[in-house]
Amino acid sequence: MENKVIAIIGMGPGISFSVAERFAREGYAVAMFARNEARLSLFKELLTNQLVVAQYYPVDAGNPKALCAAIEQMSREMGHPQVLVYNASRNKQLHILDDTAEGISEDLLIHAGGALEAVKTVLPAMKARKSGTILLTGGGLALHPNPSMGALSIGKTALRSLAAQLHDTLMPEGIHVATITVAGFVTKESQTHHPDRIADLYWQLHQTPADQLEFEYIV
Repeated sequence: MENKVIAIIGMGPGISFSVAERFAREGYAVAMFARNEARLSLFKELLTNQLVVAQYYPVDAGNPKALCAAIEQMSREMGHPQVLVYNASRNKQLHILDDTAEGISEDLLIHAGGALEAVKTVLPAMKARKSGTILLTGGGLALHPNPSMGALSIGKTALRSLAAQLHDTLMPEGIHVATITVAGFVTKESQTHHPDRIADLYWQLHQTPADQLEFEYIV
């Protein structure tokens, strides 16, 4: 029987760690990708202490070639993931008029380019199984751009568009695609944006039949 694996790109202490714990409770092994190896090591220790199978791969989501290589390595070592969560982001607070074409391009690689390449890397195995789930963490800036966070607003808008296109393309093949547009501050003190509550939504979307899934869910 094939191992159940969730790959989380952009692993951090908020939504992504709660998603890891939520899917782990359902028997999933967790593959984690991020730049900060020390933090990844801590997450692995925390999950291992919960008897979760977990492995990490230090990589920059803004380097698509390295990201694809890391995903391929993970697939060899842990098995092809049934679930891909793309949570990578750069929260750069810089007014759009103070940014540059180069700066926006670099951020766009992280927010949308890396997502596209990650999806293309896991897609052949999902198509072969005729199933799979791709969940992209969006943001309220895609709906209400803020010039003080110009590049992030553009990046989240691009990710939202990517999710809509992937949803329409892959839904007929039984592959779930959705973006969770997080329009609020995620904290453990929040009633509406507690990371565990959002993680429950990720699990719910994974369980929803692909042809009943909308491309976007706003929380």
